[in-house]
Amino acid sequence: MQNKNLITFLKKIGLFLLPILALIIWYFNSDPFKVINTYKTYSNKPIDLNQGYISWQSYLNHKDSLKYDSFILGNSCTMAYPTTLWKHYLQAASPIRLNGNSESLYAIHKKIRRLDESGKQIKNVLLLLDYNTLGKLVKTNSHTRILHPDISGLGRAEFQKEFMVAFFNPNFLIPYIDYSIFGEFRNYMKGIIIPNNYFRNNQTNDIINPRELEIEQLGQTYWKIHENEFPIRLDKPKDYDQIIFNKQKKILNEISEIFKKHHTNYQIIINPQWSQKKFNLHDLHQLKIIFDKNRIHDFSGKNKYTENKENFYERSHYRPLLGKMLLRKIYK
Repeated sequence: MQNKNLITFLKKIGLFLLPILALIIWYFNSDPFKVINTYKTYSNKPIDLNQGYISWQSYLNHKDSLKYDSFILGNSCTMAYPTTLWKHYLQAASPIRLNGNSESLYAIHKKIRRLDESGKQIKNVLLLLDYNTLGKLVKTNSHTRILHPDISGLGRAEFQKEFMVAFFNPNFLIPYIDYSIFGEFRNYMKGIIIPNNYFRNNQTNDIINPRELEIEQLGQTYWKIHENEFPIRLDKPKDYDQIIFNKQKKILNEISEIFKKHHTNYQIIINPQWSQKKFNLHDLHQLKIIFDKNRIHDFSGKNKYTENKENFYERSHYRPLLGKMLLRKIYK
């Protein structure tokens, strides 16, 4: 009788564990976050990947053959500066974009320090900063923002654990299973599933936002369709609060010293934003003290670049059309 009860219990446990085991096998076989295996090319579809991991892995894949010496650093706004465009203003450079999701000052500092420690030449740098970037000073283990183990020194097991935990989160798993089976995007999947893929250059990590094709097809109609993504602006928007304090100063000074050590030809851009909020004047002054003031370019606030809606995809990201204008202004 006891043996029969034990067998029944084990069968029930087996039935309970079977779908979990199937999901684990599926996870390792499908590698949804593209962090288990190394790939020659990376596609965002169908989910938004850890951009910081992808950019650094792309760097590792080609650093010996392409001998990178020039780097674009910052958040997703770096997509406005294709390396093919930036190269026009550089001399004999081999550039790559090393961006990250909602990039932090902490991550930028770690990447620059890793490049320095590895003995690589840091010949040119285009560094994008804004209020949000400067406010993030500590590491995060979020699966979209955790740093590559080559930068962080984090063990592979601990690194992989964060992605497996994210995979089994119902907020991710349910829409991912739904899309994997039916291949149809539903509104509840927003923020998890990306129905339109970004074209990515696997050597430079440049991407082309699929909205560029949409703009090419729709013309002026694009901004009418996406009007709700451009909030009404105040006539006199309030300036950003101060964000550069002692911790930021310490990190920024260390970055500056690395630039001096490598005689880096760097340029720092304060991102233009649709909101037209102005970067804090105290913070701007601090940047000009820490770095060469002639290399600081503040495009925030109300100006000819932020007035035109056609320079933006939506409230948060601006287009290479505007990036081209800003590079021309910087390197004139």
